[in-house]
Amino acid sequence: MPCIVFDMDGVLIDSERLVLRSWECVGRDLGIDGLHELFYRCIGTTHASTRVRFAERFGDRVDYDDFRNRTRVYYMQFTKDGVPLKPGVMELLSWLREHGWRTGLASSSREANVRRNMDVTGMGPYFDTLVCGDMLTVSKPAPDIYLRACAELCAEPSLAYAVEDSRNGIIAASAAGMKALLVPDMVPPDEVMRSHAAAVLPDLLAVRDYLAAEETKSA
Repeated sequence: MPCIVFDMDGVLIDSERLVLRSWECVGRDLGIDGLHELFYRCIGTTHASTRVRFAERFGDRVDYDDFRNRTRVYYMQFTKDGVPLKPGVMELLSWLREHGWRTGLASSSREANVRRNMDVTGMGPYFDTLVCGDMLTVSKPAPDIYLRACAELCAEPSLAYAVEDSRNGIIAASAAGMKALLVPDMVPPDEVMRSHAAAVLPDLLAVRDYLAAEETKSA
């Protein structure tokens, strides 16, 4: 049975712009600069990794826990009417179910946030397993989260697909030995990202068409 594992933020839900907006609001409130560049370095990683990068950038000048709590307040305000889906999400997930694919999620976000997003968007029933950032001790670009997702799906990584939008994510999926599909979101693909991707595709409907073509080849 074919398998595919998705990142969540920036791939399935259009959340990263709202997170950046939240960071910028808190930065304005606290008089912190340099957040825009730091945000892009932290895309695709866990809160633990972000904490380390905050300390590297600001030292003791910024209380990361306070910053995180403040950004959460803004983010919840911005998503009070729901979390926006990326174009083509439900069409792709429905197609995968109809064609017998096993599906997993490998998100650096905390499990509580992942399950909330699965519930409010209605995507939950389309996934066979969820692996979240607080379930592991290392973050993307390490391959651990993808290797665990494949193990839970009983899938050989080299035969499974991954869908990512970030540099850290595409490196992690590739390092796990998977066929990594890059669907860029906020970060334009550079040569490193392209070198780790089996294909660079414009959106999730293009992912569906790519997988359909791959099925035809192997039939």
